[in-house]
Amino acid sequence: MESTETFQALLPEEAQTLVAVMKRIVPHNDATLQELVWKTAMAYDAQLVAHVSTRQEVRKNLRELDMQARQTHAKPFAEIPPDTQDAMLKTIEDTSFFQSLVNATISDFYNRYAVWTALGYPGLAQRDGAGYLHKGYDHLSWD
Repeated sequence: MESTETFQALLPEEAQTLVAVMKRIVPHNDATLQELVWKTAMAYDAQLVAHVSTRQEVRKNLRELDMQARQTHAKPFAEIPPDTQDAMLKTIEDTSFFQSLVNATISDFYNRYAVWTALGYPGLAQRDGAGYLHKGYDHLSWD
């Protein structure tokens, strides 16, 4: 795994599956961004500590996904190729479990300053303090 920190609510196998799923939700190739997915997974795990019923449901769904990968591909979900992971996730994309995981992943991951920096986004208030107010966006043709 990417960190020496340990998950509190998830077992190691469940945590590996969670990280692999999150990496498919925000599939950046940049190594820095891939490492930041780990922090998002840790934040999600920390939320699960306090929410027992959600934790049980998440653990069950992660175990089922991993078991399906093992049965179908003879490997844990975290070890199968990304395109195969995507195909497996496509089958559960309409479930409340997956949709809540997408929302949690995106809201945490893209709310990190390190992600903004890696993507080249200057943040809500640019360094010059003017933000986007006078950058000429009002002159763009939106047709």
